[in-house]
Amino acid sequence: MKQKIGVALDVGTSGFRAQAIDLESGKVISTAITLRHPLPGINIMDHLTFAIEYGLEFAHEIFIDAVEKLLSRLRGMDLKDVERIAVSGNPTQLSLFQGIEIRDLAWAGERALKIRNVTPPKRDATVKTAGEIGIQNVSPEVEVLIPPCIKHELGADAIAMMVKSGFLEKEIALVADYGTNAEIALKIGDRILTGSAAAGPAIEGQHIERGMLAAPGAISDLTYSISGWRCMVLDEEIYTRQGDIIDLATGRVIEPGEMHGKAKGVTGTGLIAALAVGMMNRLIKPPKIRTRDRRLNLQDGVYITEKDVEEAGKALGAFRAGFLTLAEEAGVNYKDIKTVFMAGASGFYVDPLKARIVGEIPSSAEEIYQVGNTSLSLAADLIRDPEYLDKLQNFANELRTQHVMFATSTIFQNVYTLELSYWTEGMSLEDYEKFLKVYGIRQDVRYSGGSPKVTKVVPRDIADLGKFGLTVVPDVGTTVEVEVEGCQECKECVKSCPENAIMSVGEGRVLISSSLCLGTACRRCVSACPLKILKFENARVYRRGE
Repeated sequence: MKQKIGVALDVGTSGFRAQAIDLESGKVISTAITLRHPLPGINIMDHLTFAIEYGLEFAHEIFIDAVEKLLSRLRGMDLKDVERIAVSGNPTQLSLFQGIEIRDLAWAGERALKIRNVTPPKRDATVKTAGEIGIQNVSPEVEVLIPPCIKHELGADAIAMMVKSGFLEKEIALVADYGTNAEIALKIGDRILTGSAAAGPAIEGQHIERGMLAAPGAISDLTYSISGWRCMVLDEEIYTRQGDIIDLATGRVIEPGEMHGKAKGVTGTGLIAALAVGMMNRLIKPPKIRTRDRRLNLQDGVYITEKDVEEAGKALGAFRAGFLTLAEEAGVNYKDIKTVFMAGASGFYVDPLKARIVGEIPSSAEEIYQVGNTSLSLAADLIRDPEYLDKLQNFANELRTQHVMFATSTIFQNVYTLELSYWTEGMSLEDYEKFLKVYGIRQDVRYSGGSPKVTKVVPRDIADLGKFGLTVVPDVGTTVEVEVEGCQECKECVKSCPENAIMSVGEGRVLISSSLCLGTACRRCVSACPLKILKFENARVYRRGE
């Protein structure tokens, strides 16, 4: 019997998530996630730069190739039965998905856009077809629902974290989507202030030596036991299970757990937990680790380095600087924020008590709600009720927001400078607060302790994986071909690549995995080429036999 299928799609900066949904029952059939973004780079600016320098059409082709791979991995359904797709994400990812103008997202200000002859698209709620988007493994008539963006930095994912969390029902509350790009909203009565900061990849376990995204085998937390600290490891269904109790200073196994031997790396939440536990036990005084090998040792040979501490600090600092900036702009004190909603995978799996210690949420929080992936949840709502799209547009039009551009905010710049001093130079929080007052910013940042009420609204980041469960797609990268006429196959480019992204060299071309490549932020392969003939301007999607 033919099914009627809808697909909910969340296109995030660090990876994509999709769910197949039965349109008649509304039930989730299956879920598939990627472990990386298909475009070269690790953050929004990397993706924007790649698309601007090497062509929006090229970037869009890579993007849609990954979407098609993800759709093909959804179990329990046939792609020919798909009738509707709904997609959510930030403005950059939604624009790349559609293949529409993205240069206005890279430059702020009317003058900068006028010089470059850029006309920003409206980015209102819209319905397109799979054929118009370029998705080829479903019928071209399949409708694609795309929710609106609020500001040029705030997209459907920001709307999702507000409307799906319960944030709008509170008098004073803060909500943040904890990812590589930090969307933040602060509600004071009827007034809502918003901001967005590039927190960086460490928050999701990237740019960390033994880091990984939230997936099976990831150490996601540390819990206390009478004999030491126990690693918590994600199983095949992304539930946390008990790992080993470890001597963090030496890595010695004190007591094996059921996930012994199954840890592959540490995700962002595990990194934050390790930082908090290390700081509580005086093994870490940012940026130093006070152990013999200068590592904080977890199970199965996974560890945290001093460089990891600095990388994490850059991300955590962006969040706390954003919170303090919105509080200062709203005319309230940071310590008056008592209710916090944590969205996104990192916001769900992290221990809020440890998050308070490292500044990822306000230390004054008394009520903490962990709400999971609201962006995918919003897309699923649209699948079940397409008319909801009009309601979201009305919400975006009527939402009383005051958006703070952190990139041009003196408050944010001053606070983030102090965050960097704390995390990379060892500044104390006492001195941090003294400098805040020098800048005219009267906010309190020191950890205040206490035991807030923590509510996990859903059982895991993605609440319902469906009857056929979860499929993890480790690499959705497109093979990119770069013509290198005259190449002598010295393979200096291969040796220089820190991510092993170069697949082969020969026959006058270099083949590269787009998702492994660090993109324009790296270019070590370009510099390493002795003949200077490796140029991404000559790149195209590789098609076998052409």
